[in-house]
Amino acid sequence: MARILREESHYLKVHDPVSGSEVTLHYRRPTSEERVAYQLSAFRLEGGERRFCLGETRLKFGLEILTGFGAGDFLVAEAGGELPLDPERHPDWKERLKEHAPDLVSFLAQRVFEGLRVVHRDEQGVL
Repeated sequence: MARILREESHYLKVHDPVSGSEVTLHYRRPTSEERVAYQLSAFRLEGGERRFCLGETRLKFGLEILTGFGAGDFLVAEAGGELPLDPERHPDWKERLKEHAPDLVSFLAQRVFEGLRVVHRDEQGVL
């Protein structure tokens, strides 16, 4: 199947090991500048020493490209019960995911920014 070149939202379905359910994360395609910044952010010089910062980088850039999630995929404790996290009702939804589901946001960034794979051909030229 060919890649369709358009500015459309993409999604990634992830098995959440905490809830045991599938979560759908909606995201936009990163810009070329964001891809370069992601690579440069993986290391930082502190006191003359290189520091590996991939975890922080994944969370930061995952939040930047995250545009939403599947309805009912996240619940919040409110008003004595549990309500679905809703971006219209909860304008701080990204901060909530940063605090309570950083593993999923980081996984999104890892897949989008690092997920390309090289496909090797066998001796007959088959992928």
